Amino acid sequence: MMPITKFLSCTRVFDEFESLSPAQRHHAKTYAAGLVAASNKTVAGIAREVLPAQGKRALNKFLTQYDWDEQEFNHERLEELQKHGETRWSQDGYIILDDTITEKTGDEVPGVGRFYDHAEGDTVWGQDLIYAFYADDKTAYPLTFRLYEQQDDEDDDHDTQYDLAREIVTELEEEVGVPADTYFFDSWFAHDSDLPEHIESYDKDWIGPLRSNRQVTYGGEEIRVDALAERIDTVERDVDDDTYHIWTKKLPVSQLGDVKLVIAEKETDEDEDEETPVKYLATNKIDAPTEHVIRSYGMRWRIETFFEDSKQDLGLGDCEMQTDEGASRHWHLLMAAYSLVRLDPESSALGTVRSKASSLRANLEHSLKETVYNLLSWVRDNDDRGVDDLMEEIDHLFVHSTADANVQS
Repeated sequence: MMPITKFLSCTRVFDEFESLSPAQRHHAKTYAAGLVAASNKTVAGIAREVLPAQGKRALNKFLTQYDWDEQEFNHERLEELQKHGETRWSQDGYIILDDTITEKTGDEVPGVGRFYDHAEGDTVWGQDLIYAFYADDKTAYPLTFRLYEQQDDEDDDHDTQYDLAREIVTELEEEVGVPADTYFFDSWFAHDSDLPEHIESYDKDWIGPLRSNRQVTYGGEEIRVDALAERIDTVERDVDDDTYHIWTKKLPVSQLGDVKLVIAEKETDEDEDEETPVKYLATNKIDAPTEHVIRSYGMRWRIETFFEDSKQDLGLGDCEMQTDEGASRHWHLLMAAYSLVRLDPESSALGTVRSKASSLRANLEHSLKETVYNLLSWVRDNDDRGVDDLMEEIDHLFVHSTADANVQS
């Protein structure tokens, strides 16, 4: 790690946010710069490594006590992204709904509970965050989220994951106004028949996979969709650079009604360890070409890379806030950092997209170079203090970083 002597240029956009006071903009820049470039992405680590920070106590108060609306902050972030062609959304884009589990060790953080984590293939102790994510051929970024909190079985009034997903759709359609025509969700969310119906109420389309045991009506008989796959003859088709064996038909599916059902299996090399499973895709886009359905749903991987990148590189799982407001603000600032770090900070406050790659690594390398440049400039501008004094200050940061690492391990 190294001291972050100056705010990253990509954080200048916060100067235009009316949801923040001038002092709060300073803290927002501190936190976003720390999420991007600090080695320790906790409040204490960011306050120590980002030298313009005004201390741990001030940063913590910004997250937990200061009066600012993180929802308004998020809407300003999305509005700013629409001012630039490379990040402007369109009807041809997609909204992806999915959740992710962040593991925790304590029981004082909001929404903590025991959840099944598909990535781990096991039940873990953590938080469950439901996200909406925008993606098209040129850009991708998070839109909004909800924290799911488990409740006792006796509490019939608490929101389920399905309720929160529908709430997200309502926000995006009625408050934010995302023009994307199509929603994606996984087989778990497809199990809730009210979610596709809610999406359709806004004249939007949806595509989602079905579980293998989902019931379909075929030839007057109700059978599992995987049993149907054994009866039909597929046709080989090329979709982009992949070859699929495909069968499609308009059929009634349990809880969903009449949908376009696509059964597709992608060909894989013989030396590949895992066989690609058959995909059972359902959509209300009855007249859409089958290749379009398959190609479109392939865009869903964008949210998976967001989860992976954010956990590895932006501190998604490092939130230590023990209040609802503090945790919510951490996640909103992380979404801002994710959006801004993917953009070229040298063109303007937001600028043009630096990389269309799935990973943030190239963009983070650019931020690291900027941090090194700022550090060298800082040393040059403080030549009156002497090299020994400057090295002592930098060494002090390394000592604390090592101590933190030992405590966490």
